[in-house]
Amino acid sequence: VKYATYHRENTKAWQQDVGRMDNWTYLADEDRWLCPAGQQLLFRRESKERTESGYEIRHRHYRSTSCEGCPLKVNCTKTAGDREIKVSLDYLRYKQQARERLKSEEGYALSVRRMHEPESVFGQMKNNRGFRRFLLRGLQK
Repeated sequence: VKYATYHRENTKAWQQDVGRMDNWTYLADEDRWLCPAGQQLLFRRESKERTESGYEIRHRHYRSTSCEGCPLKVNCTKTAGDREIKVSLDYLRYKQQARERLKSEEGYALSVRRMHEPESVFGQMKNNRGFRRFLLRGLQK
């Protein structure tokens, strides 16, 4: 199954946006990020967040040393100070795994198969038969 930004990541606008962290370089051995202007974002702190389902997300916070005089700052951030990002390295790893699986031959074949099998049925029901909501659940209903 494709993740939320899968199709947008392949657009030219997404790949040229200097403010997107996906276009930056992560140096794992030094635990820092490099922006397109060459500015280093150093690790500051780690925080934890718990979702409604109880899943715990660990975020790592990084901040640049100085963004003053950077020619890309207008396109990168709206803040007056330095750029700070919040990253979940687990999320990035899962996203990379999903991307690799979707771009493989087997993953592409499965996604094409999924488009033809169940999705077309729901499209028929919604478009041709006018179904907009599916309210009933369970076998007895």
